Amino acid sequence: MQAINHAVTALILKKTFPEAPLLGLILTTEAVEYLWVGLNIVGLEKTDIGPEMQSVSDVHLVHMPFSHSVGTSVILAAVLGLIVFWHGGKAAKAIALALSLGVFSHIVLDLIVHAPDIAVFPFFNPSKLGTGLYTNQPLLALALETVWGILCWWIFRGSWGLLALIVTLEITALPLYSNMINAGESLLTGQDTIFALVILAQMIATTALVWLFARKRTEAQPNGNAAVIE
Repeated sequence: MQAINHAVTALILKKTFPEAPLLGLILTTEAVEYLWVGLNIVGLEKTDIGPEMQSVSDVHLVHMPFSHSVGTSVILAAVLGLIVFWHGGKAAKAIALALSLGVFSHIVLDLIVHAPDIAVFPFFNPSKLGTGLYTNQPLLALALETVWGILCWWIFRGSWGLLALIVTLEITALPLYSNMINAGESLLTGQDTIFALVILAQMIATTALVWLFARKRTEAQPNGNAAVIE
């Protein structure tokens, strides 16, 4: 899934675990992708773009056994949760759980749309996982991602500005999901490292924007007053 849909998953976690830091939750939902960017840059994982970049169906994640595997996600989520719990004690139990769920949510959402390119565990690939929507039905994948983004906003009871941000980012991603719309993505053909850096910039910008629009929201209270929630 694109960065906005991972980031807004943090909104559900924030609603469920209000004591957890919003920025921390957003960062955990993208932790797997940050790892993917780093491993692609140093050459330990491989992305193949071609023969001509027209849509997401032309992005082939041919080798990513470390960043995008179910087993790795479970380990990263557990390690982070244990570290937070160890430092914060029982008082941090809910926060530890929330951050762990944030990490694991990434691979779960990717399984819904990715080509079969997600390993069960590094170097254990009897059958890679993924529905194949990015390869066969990219526009359907975008539709599902948009519904997910709006659902996260609705559960969180976010502002209209946050909803506008989510919808705008979904719409502006249309050229990446359609062969019929070209917004310059062909320039990324064969540029595997540049593509990873573009994704990195997208994640950083999305993290900042979602945090900015969602860090405060106003909910009506029974007494008619309003409460601002960080």
